[in-house]
Amino acid sequence: MKLINNRFYFDYNATSPLAPSVQEWIAKGDLPFANPSSIHHSGKQAKKHINETTEFLFDTFSLEKSHDVFYHSGASEGINTIVKGLSFSAFKEKKKFTFIHSKTDHSCINNLREDLELLGHKVIAFDVDDQGDISLEEVVSLVKQCEGEVLLNYTFVNNETGVVWPLEDALKIKEQTGCLVHVDAVQSIGKINEWETIKEELDFYTYSAHKFGGMKGVGFSFVRHGLRFHPLVRGGGQQQGMRSGTENVPGIYSIKLALKDLMASFSYEELKQARDLIEEHLLSLSSRLVVAGAKAKKRNANTIYLIIPGQKVDVLMTAFDLSRVDISSGSACSSGAIVPSRVLLSMGYSEAESKSAIRFSFSHLMRKEMVDDYIEVIGRVLKRFLK
Repeated sequence: MKLINNRFYFDYNATSPLAPSVQEWIAKGDLPFANPSSIHHSGKQAKKHINETTEFLFDTFSLEKSHDVFYHSGASEGINTIVKGLSFSAFKEKKKFTFIHSKTDHSCINNLREDLELLGHKVIAFDVDDQGDISLEEVVSLVKQCEGEVLLNYTFVNNETGVVWPLEDALKIKEQTGCLVHVDAVQSIGKINEWETIKEELDFYTYSAHKFGGMKGVGFSFVRHGLRFHPLVRGGGQQQGMRSGTENVPGIYSIKLALKDLMASFSYEELKQARDLIEEHLLSLSSRLVVAGAKAKKRNANTIYLIIPGQKVDVLMTAFDLSRVDISSGSACSSGAIVPSRVLLSMGYSEAESKSAIRFSFSHLMRKEMVDDYIEVIGRVLKRFLK
């Protein structure tokens, strides 16, 4: 979207602007401030906002009969809570525990290895193919070789490539192995078709509010009934002991407001058509350009991860920034050093190619009538590097 500061913002996989209804609610200034655990009137009003959000989430995802929900500061904390919580429980009971994840998973998952291995647990990272897809048979075989309790992290939508792994495959893995499954669903809302239709048989789901128009510093996770873990944050026992601490009531309520806005305006087909038009035009500029994961079995509707061979990502990022275009890169640029994208390396791209990728991730509100403006501003920058 073109924002009021006259910039084009194409970095929705990183974060999104606040939804209109959230902005309006904040502007009114009458936010619930009391501790929702207090029994006085103000405390009850704060608790009411949490309860309304919880009911809305259960209605939206149809999980009230199968799952509980707890709120946290965002996906990194939520995922750490679930994974470490299960590993702590296994450690306490002197049981073997194995955590299995993809090499293309988010850093908050990939970087758990050291902590889990300190407890004597096993961590296994499996490969993907050149399009970012997994082999169902290989993952099933891998899980079956493990002893004790196994937790599989299953990334619904990859944050860099937009590659989608169908939840039907996660369910097949669970049915064939009996493992626990955590679904990293952070990038799903407003980016894939029927994002709210999920599988109640799967054990955990985690989301972040700022990815779809809610406030930063808040997220939520679903936990299948009967599953418990050692809490990461201990305290007064709020949220059934899963995450203690006084709840962030305004942040939690922003989840409901943002989701209602998104659900009223989201059109998967229109978003996908607009993204495809932009992608087709960009690829027509040069035969050297590559879209990572373009031939995956399934993709989301808002992401183009473009590899520009022979170019340096820091130079590309600077050029777009100076042209008032906000984009992202899979690479981490720090102190002049360019680190290749771990995701692209895992997909078999060379180190040079993995240092030459930029990501465009668009708003769920993007439509075909916006495409010409977007193509013009993106193409104007890219053409300077394609001569």
